[in-house]
Amino acid sequence: MKMLECVLEFVGQGKEDEFKWVMEILEYGSKYVLPILCAYVINLLLNKYISKERLRGKIHLIFLRGIITTVIWGLALTTVIGNVPAFSKIWRGVATSSALIAAVLGLAAQSTLANVFAGIAISASRSRPFDVGDRIKIDSIDPGYVENITLRHTVIKTYQNEIIYIPNSTVGSATIINYTQEESFSFPIVISVAYGTDMQKAMDIMADVIVEHPVHHGGRPTVLCKSCDDSGVTLRALVETEDFKDNPKACSDCLVEIMKRFAKAGIEIPYNKLVLINSNEKQN
Repeated sequence: MKMLECVLEFVGQGKEDEFKWVMEILEYGSKYVLPILCAYVINLLLNKYISKERLRGKIHLIFLRGIITTVIWGLALTTVIGNVPAFSKIWRGVATSSALIAAVLGLAAQSTLANVFAGIAISASRSRPFDVGDRIKIDSIDPGYVENITLRHTVIKTYQNEIIYIPNSTVGSATIINYTQEESFSFPIVISVAYGTDMQKAMDIMADVIVEHPVHHGGRPTVLCKSCDDSGVTLRALVETEDFKDNPKACSDCLVEIMKRFAKAGIEIPYNKLVLINSNEKQN
């Protein structure tokens, strides 16, 4: 009988120890794992339902999503660190000297903070210089399409599929050319004709070729005499398309067709010629 009581007491003690062990795991998980897990799930849902594709054309919301993501992860990490006993006293000291810590962090992260505030200024202004999907040129950097804007940089993709990361502070102080804010895009094509050419005929051919192109947008273009050079007269006209992506191909097509029609009409396109003189033949 006494042996049975000892066995039951031992079993009861084992269950109690097992229960304490389970509670310790749950407490550990709630302190250190749960905040990170919650932050991961929230950011996963945020990226899924507020994706870059859905926010295309709303750069301020994309930048706001980046700020929210950073705040969520910051709160999660702060919670985890605050629950570590070794950091509890340090954490209280940090809280009491927050002004000093803020000054130190501000000095250590000047470039990062400059990029963050520049990103806020770019995305929050009513007259935003660009939006996601726009084709822009920033100073001397190759033109490209805006893919994304983060807390630190603006992401641009060029025609060569090059991804360029430009710090927001650089973008905020740069000269920006936006090619896609207007309803259409135009680019000049230039071609020379020889002196003595019927200029009106050459201008009419250029205008006809441009207006007949399938992706031409707008009315009949005006052909202008750009300059009178040593070898000929330079004519200039704008090729206008509704989409910028169509413009380079349209300009190329128009130039090729203009050369064909000039040749058929007997209009000469001047070019430099190199004449070689044999010194022996000159003496003879």
